[in-house]
Amino acid sequence: MTNFSKYSSNGNDFIVIDNRDGKQDVHNIEKWQRLCQRNFGIGADGVVFLESSDEYDFHMRYLNADGGEVSMCGNATRAITDFYRRVTDAHNSDFTFTTKSGVYSSGLDGDVIWVHMATIKDEDLYDISGKYEEAIDSMYVNTGVEHCVFMVYDAQEVDVETIGKRIRYDKDFPEGVNSNFIHKIDDGEYRIRTYERGVEGETFACGTGNVAAACMLWDKGHEHSDEIEFQTNGGILFVKRAAEMIYLGGQTKLIYTGEFHD
Repeated sequence: MTNFSKYSSNGNDFIVIDNRDGKQDVHNIEKWQRLCQRNFGIGADGVVFLESSDEYDFHMRYLNADGGEVSMCGNATRAITDFYRRVTDAHNSDFTFTTKSGVYSSGLDGDVIWVHMATIKDEDLYDISGKYEEAIDSMYVNTGVEHCVFMVYDAQEVDVETIGKRIRYDKDFPEGVNSNFIHKIDDGEYRIRTYERGVEGETFACGTGNVAAACMLWDKGHEHSDEIEFQTNGGILFVKRAAEMIYLGGQTKLIYTGEFHD
């Protein structure tokens, strides 16, 4: 039997497992696909493994619902921060850890967990202006995960499943790409919807997608506030910049704990 915790970060939900002993076969794709299924398993957008690190507090390994490992998941970093505090009974509130995409740090401010998003690269590496003709503006950026961001008049009117799937399999992105559709509500406040590869559909929230959207808004001059509030399908997420660093913030919840048969 394996113990697990079920977490939700703005509706982006995860199966979180303590694998510091290395006993879990993280490459058993069929197993993790089965457990992530909504009707026949636990149900989740992905599986998060807490692993040991010689140099930092811990290492985070992340698998999407399709069982494939990806470099980073912003909302998962908030979930694993809370999970690590619980399983180690840590009294400090700041942590440094690694993912496949690099070194990150996280900290608690009341009930909000903030994560320093260390990987921001390849901004405007691809011209995606023709990928969605109805967009007002657009930008490609890698925030640990590859993202296309499209600013639109009304994100609620976008067929996210159809457009997102088409762009996800676009020939320019052999490894696939996430797509985000945003519109402005007010200064410093935006609506966002995201199609995620690996989940293969619209999700309640995507942390790296919110960071990608903030980068586009700042870089293209659409937004001047240093803290942006995003309304996701699963609630409010924040992205802020300070001292040339970018942070993702929001609440995360432990939903329940349980165990499954190996």
